[in-house]
Amino acid sequence: MAGATTLEPGVQRLDAAVYHADPAPEPSLSSSIARLLLNKSPRHAWVASPRLNPDWEPVEKKHFDVGRAAHRAVLGAGEDYAVIPEGLLAANGAASTKEAKAYMAEAREMGLTPIKPEEGENVESMAAAAHQRLRDMGITLDPATSEVTALAWIDGVWCRAMVDNAPADRPWLIDFKTTTDASPEAAMRTVMNYGYDVQAAHYLATWKAATGEDRDFLFLFQEKEEPFEVSLVRLVPNTLVMGEKKIRRAREIWRLCLRDDQWPGYPLGIHDIDLPEFFHAKWLERESREADHKSRTGQDVIEAAMRWQAPEATAGE
Repeated sequence: MAGATTLEPGVQRLDAAVYHADPAPEPSLSSSIARLLLNKSPRHAWVASPRLNPDWEPVEKKHFDVGRAAHRAVLGAGEDYAVIPEGLLAANGAASTKEAKAYMAEAREMGLTPIKPEEGENVESMAAAAHQRLRDMGITLDPATSEVTALAWIDGVWCRAMVDNAPADRPWLIDFKTTTDASPEAAMRTVMNYGYDVQAAHYLATWKAATGEDRDFLFLFQEKEEPFEVSLVRLVPNTLVMGEKKIRRAREIWRLCLRDDQWPGYPLGIHDIDLPEFFHAKWLERESREADHKSRTGQDVIEAAMRWQAPEATAGE
């Protein structure tokens, strides 16, 4: 990686592009790569590594833009955003005109995230709502401690983590996530679906190795639509213990694959899949309802549906 930035262990502020290009002395383990190792395969992790995959390119997707802009507005750090002038948009408000596309391309070249005016208004409203809710809990996000990178050597591998906020006066690491549903119940499902227990364990371990500090981990979930509601979520100790087990295994897999430069995909062979009991129970419940209907009426439920939904006979028929 000639000409690239290489960092020493510790905590420092980095440009997002430098962080995502992996500035560790050797290919390092991030939270996202760890989750690929655990949930998919080492081959997927190799593809996602900017230091291993010579064809790696950063992912740019439009649906990430509002989240990136909200990070900047809420945390006060990170990639800035630029609002596309109203006059450059199409009549239907889409950023599809030649002028709008040129503005967006120029903004991205400057390291800015281009968003439409209504998205900009939402981002400002999100920041105001998030800051008010945090103030109600006696919490202030200091931009000076936002988007800081921890780099450390753990169990024979380099680990990196970009922490959204590490308050100087609170024993926390805070990770900000935008979502469509920030209710605590939905947040629980999100943590399970995306493996955020592994992310929390990885960040805490990397921060501890880089600084010597033991911290707690909080997720700040915020909805992207009005009323832009917020939930602050903490994983209970038992969940974090399981996350620690998983991230230790991810470090071990990463170390072995780096040592041998072997990156296997899914195991070969035919994989027998046993679907869970609740899946079969849904069908058995339906089967029972339909059998009960037939025993009571003498008709298949489909025959009844045909009768209920048949068009009324026309006059004279």
